[in-house]
Amino acid sequence: MIMFFDLPQLAPIRPGEGFPDHEQPRVLHVLPRGLTAAREADGTPRFALSRFRDTAIDASGGLMHLELDLATLDPELLGAAAADGWVLRLVGFIAARARLRSHVPGFPDVDLPDAWKPARLSSRTLMVEKHLFDARTAQMLDALLSSDAGDIEVEVEALYEGLEEPMPVLVSADLHEIASLLRLEGEGATGEQIEAAMLSAPTGNGSPFRLERLEGERLADGSALRRLLAMAIRGDILAALPAVDAWETPRYQWRGDIAVEGRRSWDLSVYRRSVRTWQGRWSLRSFISALDPAARAAMFPAFSAIAPFSVVPVTLIAPVGLDARFVRRVQVDVVASGPGGVPQQRSFIYPPTPAFHRFAVTYPALTDAFALSATIAATLSPIAGTVPALPRPLGRQALKVGSAVAWTAEDAGFETLAISAMPGLFERASRIEVSIAGDGEVLCLADLMREAPEANLAWVTQPLPPVARVVAHRDAGEGPKVVIYEGAAEGSLLLRPEMLDVLEPGVVLVSLEPDTAANAAYVAITLRDPTGRQRSFSLEAGESAEWRCWAASRFDLLTYEYRLQHIPRMPDGATLPLVTGEWQRAGDPALNVILPSAEVDP
Repeated sequence: MIMFFDLPQLAPIRPGEGFPDHEQPRVLHVLPRGLTAAREADGTPRFALSRFRDTAIDASGGLMHLELDLATLDPELLGAAAADGWVLRLVGFIAARARLRSHVPGFPDVDLPDAWKPARLSSRTLMVEKHLFDARTAQMLDALLSSDAGDIEVEVEALYEGLEEPMPVLVSADLHEIASLLRLEGEGATGEQIEAAMLSAPTGNGSPFRLERLEGERLADGSALRRLLAMAIRGDILAALPAVDAWETPRYQWRGDIAVEGRRSWDLSVYRRSVRTWQGRWSLRSFISALDPAARAAMFPAFSAIAPFSVVPVTLIAPVGLDARFVRRVQVDVVASGPGGVPQQRSFIYPPTPAFHRFAVTYPALTDAFALSATIAATLSPIAGTVPALPRPLGRQALKVGSAVAWTAEDAGFETLAISAMPGLFERASRIEVSIAGDGEVLCLADLMREAPEANLAWVTQPLPPVARVVAHRDAGEGPKVVIYEGAAEGSLLLRPEMLDVLEPGVVLVSLEPDTAANAAYVAITLRDPTGRQRSFSLEAGESAEWRCWAASRFDLLTYEYRLQHIPRMPDGATLPLVTGEWQRAGDPALNVILPSAEVDP
C-alpha cells in the first residue's frame, strides 16, 4: 500500500522519487530513475534492427525490435538507505505504453508511423516494442547514424497507484453548493478540474464546507484537505463517463441517482486510491555512443542497396520469453534462392534458437524483387492435469517476410499471457494460481511461487477473448484464498504486492436494540479493527451509526472488537454511575447492541 506524500529526510532519495508504505513504515516504494536497454546474460542488448533498400523495386523500410528495463537502484544507494533503516522496493506498475519521438533535424515526430502502443510489463522488463519502418523512418535512422545531429527517443508512460494519506476530518456541505462549484457541462469535468473547483471555493466564514474533527488536533481548511475532499466527492456523487481509450483522461458527471439537494458528508479519514503517471525516456543516440565499433556494426548493419547477386543480411526475430512448460516446440522454415538460383531451406527450432538470430541469403539475378518465403509450425504442451497428457500440434502457417522474418504467437496459432509476480507478493501469499478459460473450458493452468515467479502461458487461439483468473493462496494447501485479478487474458500482467492490500473497508452498522434502549441514560461505544484503528461515538435510540472496519488482510473475514460505556437507568428513572464493559469480539456487519437491565450486575 503506497501513500503519496513528501518523504522524510532520507539523503539518497529526493522528494517525489519514492513513497513510504502504509503498513510498513520503514519500507519505501521507489520510482525508476530511467530506462536502460535490456540485456542477455552475457551482456548483449536485446535489440535488433533490420533495414533494406531494394534498387530493383525502388523500396526501402525495415523493422526494429527493442526491449527496455527499468533503471533500478544501484548498490550504493541501497546501502545508504539501509544504513538509515529503510528498505527500498521498486514501484509496481498497472499498465504502460510507449512511442517513438524524433529529434532528428528534418524529421519531425509527427511523421513517425507509430503512435502510442501498449508496453509489456514484468518484474524485470518494462516493455517490448516493435516498430515497422516506412521509407521516411528508415531515412531518419540513416541520418541519425551518419551524423552527430539529433536523437530518437522512446517515450514511456506507466501508471502506478497507491493510497493518499487521510485526515481525521468529517466534511459536510449542501449539494446544490457543490453543484454550483463544479459547473458540470455536457462533457463532464476531469479530476484536475474538480480539484481546482474545490481549491477555488471560499475559506473561513464564507466557506461552503463544515469541518468536524474526528480525532487529534484541529486541522486547517487548506489545500491538502481540499484535494482529499475533491477525491471523496468524485468517488461519491460523481460517475465516470465511458471512455474508449483506457489512457484517456477520465471525465466525471453528476450521478443520476443523487438529487442536487440536501446536505451530504464525506469522511476524509478513509484511505482512497489515487493513480499517477511515471514518465521515462530512452535515447537511441546515447545507446549508439556507448557501443564499440564492432558492436555498433553488428547492431546497426550498413544501409546497403539490395541488388542482384548481393548478400542480404536477414534477421529472424522471435517472441521473447517462450516458456517450455506451455510451448513444447516451434519450427520456422525459411526458403530463399541461393547464388545459382536454386532454392535453399533453413530450419530454426525453438528452443534452442535465440530470440534474435541473423543469417545471410543471396539476392539472385533475373528477378524483379527480393523474396523469401517462410512457414511456421508449433506444438503446445499438454494442459496441466489432463488425462491423457497429450501434446497439441498446430497447423503449419505462412509468414510475411522481408529482410526480416518476425513471427509472433498469433502467427503460429496460439495466444500468450506473460505473467510475473513481484517478490513482495510472496511475503503475504505462498502461491499464485493462474487459469485461462474460454467458453467454459480451461485452456491453460499455471502456479507461481517464490522460486518460480514468472510464466509465459500459451493456449490455442480462441474465437472469443479468454479470461484470466488469478487466485492468491495464503497457504500451500487449500487454506484461505482470494481472487486478485479477473479480466482479459492478453499482453502481460504484473502481479503487485498491493493487490493483496485491503483498499476498501467493510462497513459496520451500529445501533441500539429498541427494546433495551431505555435501560441506559447514555451509551457510548468504542470499536477497534484488526489494524488497531479505533473510533468512539455515542448511540441514540432509534438511530444507527456507520463505522468503517479495516480487515487485517484480504484473506481474513470481517472481525473487530467493541467496548460499551453506559449509564444504567433504574425502572424508577434514577441513574447509576458510568459502567465500562470489557472488550468483546464480533464479526457481524450489523451490530445490534443489547443493553442489560439495571437489576443485572453489569
